[in-house]
Amino acid sequence: MKAVLIDDEKNALEILEWQLQTYCPQVQIASTCNTAQKGITAIQQNQPQLVFLDIEMPLRNGFEVLQEFPNAAFEVIFTTAYNQFALKAFRFAAFDYLLKPIDADDLVNAVRRYERKLLQSNFKEQLDILMKQYNQPDILPEKISFATQQAIHFLKPETIVYCESDSNYTTLFFTDNTKLVVSKTLKDVEETLVHYHFLRIHHSYLINLKEVCRYVKTEGGAIEMSNSAHLPISRQKKDQVMQLLNRSPR
Repeated sequence: MKAVLIDDEKNALEILEWQLQTYCPQVQIASTCNTAQKGITAIQQNQPQLVFLDIEMPLRNGFEVLQEFPNAAFEVIFTTAYNQFALKAFRFAAFDYLLKPIDADDLVNAVRRYERKLLQSNFKEQLDILMKQYNQPDILPEKISFATQQAIHFLKPETIVYCESDSNYTTLFFTDNTKLVVSKTLKDVEETLVHYHFLRIHHSYLINLKEVCRYVKTEGGAIEMSNSAHLPISRQKKDQVMQLLNRSPR
């Protein structure tokens, strides 16, 4: 696959180029660019399948690069220094990201995820969610993105009743009795949905507190959800669950 690398830090570009050549030989590096404008030109000229993109760059940032390609025919992996607001934004928008200094295993896994993933046609909506959350981190987006093996889905969190762990995947159960298997662990899903009144009640279950119907006094306790599902509460979570249920707006 053909890739373009864009980062204003010369050292970061050289390290990423070496890591890709060493650990991801299937990636052909078409161009390395140290400014946003050079990156835009390189994408136009080379038509890559994959772009590694830094956000914080002088003159024009990574978002402005992507705005030049509203119907992008490539996937994006962001490279960024640690920023809690940036990481939350990436999770809401289902974009891949790599933290600097980039770990070789993380890089290999990101490239493998791309290889398993079909190109999406809703890139603009995905980018809009990312930009809004990145620029206004205190305002939660109305929709969030979840990737499956076939597509990226844009969902309103309030439509999710609960989430169930399925190894490295998570099944989302919705108020209309449909479900969706997403390519995230339950821990990853929890990090996104916890901002929307979701609570982990068990190592296998994450619930929408607004969709709880009642607490069932079985052995150990269980929660009945609005779709009639009965979900167990782990012993370690019971006190926290009861406290939050008493306070939760429903």
